[in-house]
Amino acid sequence: MEVKANLLRLANEWIIAQVEEVEGDTLPGDPDCILRDPYVVDCDGGIDPWPVYSDDREVVVRSTDITTLVNPSKVLLARYIASLPSIE
Repeated sequence: MEVKANLLRLANEWIIAQVEEVEGDTLPGDPDCILRDPYVVDCDGGIDPWPVYSDDREVVVRSTDITTLVNPSKVLLARYIASLPSIE
């Protein structure tokens, strides 16, 4: 299974996640992106589940709050894939 993830800057944190658009019409200012299995990236390149105090693995955000969206490095992507919960 191929995992496509993005590295994004959101609220002064670097987040790696699978980013998808919300289906259907949204009003301006409404959340319009889904971050699936988001992890925050620390200054050493380590990753931890995000948001910190939640067990939710899907987070809905506004695309206007994302300041940067890029592809992660191969090393970071491999670390992210290894951290994903296995599907049984």
